[in-house]
Amino acid sequence: MPAKTYGYVGRPAGRLAALALLCTTAPATAQTVQSISTSAPDLGNVVSAPSGDTVFRVSASTGVVDRVSGTGSRLSTGTTRALVTVVCNAGGQCSSKDINVRVGSFGSGTGRAGQLTNFTVAPGTATFKGTPSGSNPVSFTLAPIGSGSTATFWVGADFPIRGNETGAATGNATSGFYVYVSFSTPTAGSTSGLAVARVFRPITIAASSNLAFGKIVRPTSGSGTVTINATTGARSVTGTGVVGLSSPGPTRAVYTVSGEGGQTFSLSHPTSFQMTGPGTPLTVSLTSTASGTQSLGSAIGSTGTFAFGMGGSFPISSTTATGLYQGTYQVTVQYN
Repeated sequence: MPAKTYGYVGRPAGRLAALALLCTTAPATAQTVQSISTSAPDLGNVVSAPSGDTVFRVSASTGVVDRVSGTGSRLSTGTTRALVTVVCNAGGQCSSKDINVRVGSFGSGTGRAGQLTNFTVAPGTATFKGTPSGSNPVSFTLAPIGSGSTATFWVGADFPIRGNETGAATGNATSGFYVYVSFSTPTAGSTSGLAVARVFRPITIAASSNLAFGKIVRPTSGSGTVTINATTGARSVTGTGVVGLSSPGPTRAVYTVSGEGGQTFSLSHPTSFQMTGPGTPLTVSLTSTASGTQSLGSAIGSTGTFAFGMGGSFPISSTTATGLYQGTYQVTVQYN
């Protein structure tokens, strides 16, 4: 009696996108001047979610980055936060007057970056008077710092990354923020910066065909082997009386990985799996045209793809029970 066997591959785990804070200094008054450290915070690379925003929270106190909502993920590790330095050049006022500070967002963001929200601050060398209030902007007061002296504080914020469904460009994305300082409204200075994200679209895998061995006539005696070539999809059999029937036809599995152009990813699959049926399970040994680290075509900002094939083989004997055998295995891809 002929037996039909086949297998299929599940979808992969997706892999989350990048944030760097770069800043530029704007002119200020003679009374106060402030600057923002460049290239901080820097989240490295993050992957956007298939749909919906993912919000990354940068702690002003510790620099720890947490994902507070969404299903995107951060590929890089490490702490990061922005450092603001205030310099007073207003003579005696610097030793007697408090400095009022506001930090908030401006603009709506570019690429897949959303507007910064939920700003937090923490003292560096500066002394805070009272408790900061608000979140966008956050307002607080620094104690006098002395003429020609400097005082520092740290800034954190929530950084939303838009989901893949928006269709916005991947790659670098920016979201602006400002720092405003003053003794009083007429004598104020300000500077601005950009939170920068390097965003990857989610990585996915899809099968255009599944691994199918077709109908097989078992050996008349002894044992044999049924094999599907991973490159060509051709079926071969060994053993006395083993026959591969033409319908339904055999196929190799063919998969296409899609993600951020030009990026490397890891591809993994089991070496074997079992197909179950009316008799003893059949153990299939898998072969593939690709494994380990691979690269997606194209360049960042565009969709990149990578295709590969999967074949396999299993032993069959004259005592193998006839009937339908089937099973599943998992192929996983993730950004490096």
